[in-house]
Amino acid sequence: MARRHRILAPIIGLLLLLAGCGDDAGSATDQRAGGDSPAGTAAPAGPGLDAVKSYRSLRTPDKVPEPAAISIPAIDIDGKLTKTGLNKDRTLEVPEFGDMSWFAKGSAPGEPGPAAILGHVDTKSGPDVFYRLREMSAGDTITVTAKGGKKFVFVVDRIEQHAKKKFPTEKVWLPTAKPELRLITCGGEFDRSRDSYRDNIIVFASLR
Repeated sequence: MARRHRILAPIIGLLLLLAGCGDDAGSATDQRAGGDSPAGTAAPAGPGLDAVKSYRSLRTPDKVPEPAAISIPAIDIDGKLTKTGLNKDRTLEVPEFGDMSWFAKGSAPGEPGPAAILGHVDTKSGPDVFYRLREMSAGDTITVTAKGGKKFVFVVDRIEQHAKKKFPTEKVWLPTAKPELRLITCGGEFDRSRDSYRDNIIVFASLR
């Protein structure tokens, strides 16, 4: 059965989240602290996202299997993907250290819309999976392999760094007509008073 265009899933869920990675409303603490959320999101304001809440797409694209693995040659990443969603309190569920996770409440990689993959930048003992994410450049490729073996190749458009308190929610989560991918981790200065990084590193990529 064809899957409906999941245009609202990442928006509705993430409207309920506040800044993560150890900020005031974070459910955990990350990287050097040993448990901070790799993705901080801020509740958006204004009519932009409100306008899409009632939208229902008539598109019925072919079903895309869940992602199983990811390869990023530019930063020597080649590993399996786990799956995360939301906690009972509607905060973002973080991946285990050493894991890269697909945010399963959003689009799957290869579907229309923004799919997100999360990972930690480091731990108390050293670098973690997305430690080198900030080194990526426009034109680098990201290959996501779905269950069953189908591969989706994304090309990096840009890499951005944002303060967690100014997380670009609309830019990351607004629906897109074509398949896109976001890789998200923490970065910037480490705030020892909060046991948290101050920023997020976000890679934006489009299906080739």
